Amino acid sequence: MTWPPNDPYGSPADDQRRPPLTGPTEGGAPWLGAPPPPIPSYSPPPPGQTPGPQDSFPQYGYGAPRPPQQQLRYADWGERVGATLVDWMILLLPLLVLSEIFESLATLLWLGAAGWIGWLNGSKGQSPGKALMGLKVIRDVDGTTLGGPVGVVRSLALLLMFPFTAGIAWALSLAWPMWDAKKQTLHDKIVGASVVAGYPRQKLGKDIFTP
Repeated sequence: MTWPPNDPYGSPADDQRRPPLTGPTEGGAPWLGAPPPPIPSYSPPPPGQTPGPQDSFPQYGYGAPRPPQQQLRYADWGERVGATLVDWMILLLPLLVLSEIFESLATLLWLGAAGWIGWLNGSKGQSPGKALMGLKVIRDVDGTTLGGPVGVVRSLALLLMFPFTAGIAWALSLAWPMWDAKKQTLHDKIVGASVVAGYPRQKLGKDIFTP
């Protein structure tokens, strides 16, 4: 008997005389090609983490590592002093020169500088010194910024402590973070603010001088 026979389906005995099939044969007919890859199993996220599409199916590109979260903490007394010294060197030292030239406007210049620094601390949470040091002034209850007007009140509260208490309350306010649980000053407590550290340090440029 020769193959192919008149019967288009042949017989079992004819299979031994048929030429071998070419192409992949596992998982289906050869004309369908290779079988699809198996469905990847679900990988549960670590404990305490909300599952999402990035937590499963890394074979399809969803497994990119998440950026590390900022490790925020209350700013140390030394960090706050350092940021204040930077503000003095950048902003307030030129005011000393201007005050000598325009003696009649000295008080207004100092009040204006204090108000401007306070506005920056309130509107975006950072004076130039705090921006360079990676510190930020936030509302203690919810972590938002204080707002420009509240920032001015906070700054002027410290400034006015000097003449009205012969400098005692002013010095006490600046030293208060050394033993306070939240490392707050007295003028922080007046407006319900805290200073936190751990933000990226910005570079010196015009952006740190604008709200």
